[in-house]
Amino acid sequence: MGYHPRGLMAFPDYTGARCYMMPFIQGRPESLPEEYAPYAHIVEHLALSGEEGRIGLITIDESVVAAGSSQRGYGRGDRTIHTEACVSGERLSWGPTDPTWGPSPWVRLERDVRVLIANSIDDTCMLWDAEVTDTTPDGDLSHRADEFPRQTGRLMRAGEVMEIGIFTPHEPIAQAEGGKRQFFRIVGQGVHGREDYFTRNPVLEKMEYAHV
Repeated sequence: MGYHPRGLMAFPDYTGARCYMMPFIQGRPESLPEEYAPYAHIVEHLALSGEEGRIGLITIDESVVAAGSSQRGYGRGDRTIHTEACVSGERLSWGPTDPTWGPSPWVRLERDVRVLIANSIDDTCMLWDAEVTDTTPDGDLSHRADEFPRQTGRLMRAGEVMEIGIFTPHEPIAQAEGGKRQFFRIVGQGVHGREDYFTRNPVLEKMEYAHV
């Protein structure tokens, strides 16, 4: 899939909160640790279609970004176009080491994994309505920037929620002015296993233990 607009969300006040690929229950704010309570209302009303009540992976990144920089940029060259995953032979990976997302062999991806993304500043992320599977081992498309002219992409608005696939090309755009930026992401069903650097969720772990 390319991208699909899912409406708007209102970001909470900035606190510097950060978590990366933390498991939680989609649509269930009580599955979040207390430090992420400002996002409870968003979690309650935002889930991937057909996945409410199922495990998802949430990323919250609140940080200060300098003018001329991008909060989540990486890659080679002047532009940093990438997909969320890449294909290595017949296996899907999300990171530089096949067949994993990261350095360990514990994560596997399904092709139809869907993702919700949003950020708090206009025109700092561009999407293309396309699916690209022939990427580098880390999903980087920066060296192919001429295939993705910016006049053919779509800039996201502040608070706009977009549903994308793991092969949807997107590009972080440098901020014209420095300031606080908030990034929000939910990765849906189809990610199997975890990496050590994924944020743990003690609330969910207690909930799962209670049902053993």
